[in-house]
Amino acid sequence: MRRLGAAVDPPPPPPVLEPHLLTPMYRIGGDSVGQEAAAAAALASDLSERLRRLAAAYGEWRTFEPEPYFDLYSEQVALLARVSERVNTVHVTFYMDALLPSFQAALDCLAWEMAPARYQDGAYDLAQATMAEHWQRLLAVLQAARRRLADDAGFLAGNGANEERSRWRTAWQEPPPPGLSPLLAPALEETPTLTLSIEFPLPAYRQPGRLRRLRRAEQRRQASRRQVGRSLSKP
Repeated sequence: MRRLGAAVDPPPPPPVLEPHLLTPMYRIGGDSVGQEAAAAAALASDLSERLRRLAAAYGEWRTFEPEPYFDLYSEQVALLARVSERVNTVHVTFYMDALLPSFQAALDCLAWEMAPARYQDGAYDLAQATMAEHWQRLLAVLQAARRRLADDAGFLAGNGANEERSRWRTAWQEPPPPGLSPLLAPALEETPTLTLSIEFPLPAYRQPGRLRRLRRAEQRRQASRRQVGRSLSKP
């Protein structure tokens, strides 16, 4: 919403995230805020545990395949998960918000109603009022889900809210688009999320330059032993 001032049309929810294309684990149902929040909290808890186990399982793959591990199609993985290998660590992020029906309804409204109406004063005001209803529903679901997860150790360990806010901080550093309702321009710190993230050591055999470092360490040990031997052989 904060980027509506640019000549960019936000896309609607990708069809690959429609419930019938997801495995049952990822289908979040519920007609009420409480029901959707309960289902979202349960999924967040399950995903947190799956991410925790990944630290031990990652080394079993020569090249990690997120599709079978997360039970998702490649098109779904591209939208929901990011796996990046760094020098000696692996960082994994899972964007769970995109699976929420309330999130998808809000994105649908943004793409098909609010964005096309932004150059029409009367229509834009009406579209913003509709969008505000979707936004408040999404906020209520996210806040209720996070309350349910307040004592979930796995979720707390994998809570990626700060990382997600850092990702969007530059957008919040710019003023909101002209005419955007204050209801649709909350402070970044007031925007909840169920994004999950985890970082763990990259298996030693996968770390770049590991063999070179091992050879150098062995050479230093051999040089040290030779030095000790020469010292002992001296009269």
